[in-house]
Amino acid sequence: MSWLQNIIILAIGFLLSQILIAARTHTRFITYFLDHSRTTTGGLLTATLFLSYGLSIFFSNTVVVLAMLPVVRKLIAVFGNVQNPKTLVALFYCALIFGANTGGMASLTGNPLNVAAVGFADFQALPGTQYLTFFSWLMVGVPGSFALILAGRWLILANTPSGLEPSALPAPHRTGSLLPKKPLVFFAINVTLIFVLSALQFLFKPAPLVTGLNLIDLSFITYLVIILFFSFIFPRKAATARNALKNFIFLFLFLTAFPIIFLSKTFEQLDKRLGVPSGKACTFLDRSLLTMINFFWKRLFGETFPSLAIHNFNSVLSVNRILLEIPWFGFLLMIVTAALLLFIISVGDNPATPDIDGWLFTLFKNFSAWITSSANNPVFLFGITALSTIFATEIFNNTTVLLVVTPAIVALQPVFPFEQLLLLLLVTVAASGAFMSPVATPVNALAFGGLEKISVKTVLRLGFFMNLIAAFLITAGFLLLSHFL
Repeated sequence: MSWLQNIIILAIGFLLSQILIAARTHTRFITYFLDHSRTTTGGLLTATLFLSYGLSIFFSNTVVVLAMLPVVRKLIAVFGNVQNPKTLVALFYCALIFGANTGGMASLTGNPLNVAAVGFADFQALPGTQYLTFFSWLMVGVPGSFALILAGRWLILANTPSGLEPSALPAPHRTGSLLPKKPLVFFAINVTLIFVLSALQFLFKPAPLVTGLNLIDLSFITYLVIILFFSFIFPRKAATARNALKNFIFLFLFLTAFPIIFLSKTFEQLDKRLGVPSGKACTFLDRSLLTMINFFWKRLFGETFPSLAIHNFNSVLSVNRILLEIPWFGFLLMIVTAALLLFIISVGDNPATPDIDGWLFTLFKNFSAWITSSANNPVFLFGITALSTIFATEIFNNTTVLLVVTPAIVALQPVFPFEQLLLLLLVTVAASGAFMSPVATPVNALAFGGLEKISVKTVLRLGFFMNLIAAFLITAGFLLLSHFL
């Protein structure tokens, strides 16, 4: 079950990224870059771009944005007081989302949308789906996406104003900092293991053993259970049953408290970002939640927590810190986008005819069907599909676009082998190539919500040209791929 493996890889990638963050590897990375790279605007923007790109190849790009936001904020602080602070923030925002979105195209698990598309192709039994694994996607995706990331670097540097240079950091600045070797070795071992297991699935396609699961599936499940256990349950210090129980209850309490944390952070962001006076509600919810958690914790272990942000030093990861450090404004943007998705599906829908879609959904579906059916020339078909997908994503977000277009792709009578699969993959990849709107992709929403004082004009301008470049390169890449299939 390739879909099961892909979901597990996503989950493991998230946990690995959180372990690296807990070890403060990201801050040590940035210290290394500041000490050993060119301490210029171009050098720091390039470091942000390639670091977010490289990490998004192996981790989900939304997870990478969460990890990279503290790094970007620290880089911005290096500049001190500059003449154009909004432009500076916009440039780092573009470097972050260009890298994360492009890296998400490079691997199957770089973007959760990729996993969803492959699962859909598998469910529809589209010809050629059996060749889609983490390994095969990586072999094609990395070379193609690297050309796009180079174009993104050129675009960002070409639009960087002169005189915008770091002021808080002298150059040269050498403190003898070293790369964090142990976390990097840990990361490399896990990535290698994922790569090897996926390659074995692609090359040998082992037969099912238990309830449809093959040996590779069982290996991935075991791998995930081990990572979960050592991340949250196994005690870091004294490996006793009591400490393991404390870690389990700590995890359970804060996972149960997530709805209250969500409400509290929503009120906090409404007050902070939109000026809606709701700070008292946030404070009330936090105090009430802390009281409830301490009520159980004191009776079980005779201790109390001073705050919800307490770090559980008895485990590798503290689930509460993960929940509290989500860029909640970006998360709320994603929820608003999901509401827009439901609206698009339901406009004109009649509950009395559940078999008939709403008129707005039908309009988009018919337009997609017209494009795919009227273009017999692959150059025109791939080109217009890539371009329309990218710019439609800017308005309706990538999930909505994929949901609307896929029925037309399934209904298509293929003119050449694997046409349906290639079109589905093209739409999926192109939906990650929307760089203008803050709600186009989860990456854009999280980054926009995690950074303040962004020049929207700069973002729109750079994003527009990046969209055009992405449409051209994606079209060229899929045309080349179609000749080999």
